[in-house]
Order: sequence, then C-alpha cells, then structure tokens
Amino acid sequence: MLKEGLTHSVVIIELFKGFLILNVLIFPLTALLTFYITIMGASNPNKPDFLNTLGIVIFFIYGIPLVILLSLIGLGKIFDIVLYFSAINTATVSWFSLILAAIAIVIAGNIFVDNLYQFKQGHYGISFFALVIVIGYLLIVYFSAKIPIRWFSF
Repeated sequence: MLKEGLTHSVVIIELFKGFLILNVLIFPLTALLTFYITIMGASNPNKPDFLNTLGIVIFFIYGIPLVILLSLIGLGKIFDIVLYFSAINTATVSWFSLILAAIAIVIAGNIFVDNLYQFKQGHYGISFFALVIVIGYLLIVYFSAKIPIRWFSF
C-alpha cells in the first residue's frame, strides 16, 4: 500500500492550479505583509528607494514559493525518469520523486546557503524542520488544487 501511494502520480498542472488558488486565498495576508515589510524596510536611516524595497519583498513573498515549486517539479521529474516511474512525455510526477526532490532541495540549501555549518555543529533539527516545511508546502499546494472555485478552472 505504501509503494502504491508513493508511486501515485500527480498531474503537474494540478500543482500549478493549487499554487494559484493558494495565492488567491492568502492574497489579503500577503498584500498586508508586503506593505508592512516594504514600509519598514524603506524607512531606515539610509533611506533606500521604496520601489527597490518593494521589488525585493515581492520577490521573496511571491517568487521564492514559485521557484521552490518549480524546483520540486523539475527535480521530481528528473527522479521519475531516472527511477522509471513515469515517461518523460507525461505531465505527471510521482510522490516518491517529489519527496526525493524536497530532500535534494534541503541538502542543496544546506550546502550552498549554510555551507554545512549547522551539520558541522551537530544541529540536524534545523534541516529536518526545513524538510517538513518544504513537504508541508507541497501538500498545501496539492490540496489547494482540490478547492472548488467556479471561475478558476483549468
């Protein structure tokens, strides 16, 4: 049963649909957060440009989740092809490959962002928590696609 559940394929367009629905649902919160962080970031003694700060905040609030989702899908598809779960011409990716992709993203973050500092110190909980966040984000995006919105269909 576990093997069938992990090799179950997810349609890639459903993940994008879930990403868009999730952003529509949390837009009031993210808009207020964007406004707050931009105002606080642009009102420091150095007085950086307001639009520069706004661009950075928008990239981090809206761009980073999209980049993570695209990375999960891309790496998941590569793992699918290598492990023979699905063909390259199908628009699906398996859950097992998505979990492997999440692990690869967390490992890449440890190597390139943290330079393995936390691993060298023996703090493995931070990496585990990052993995839980990435997998949780993937599950939230997947289940957001199941929310029925009449005017938003693919």
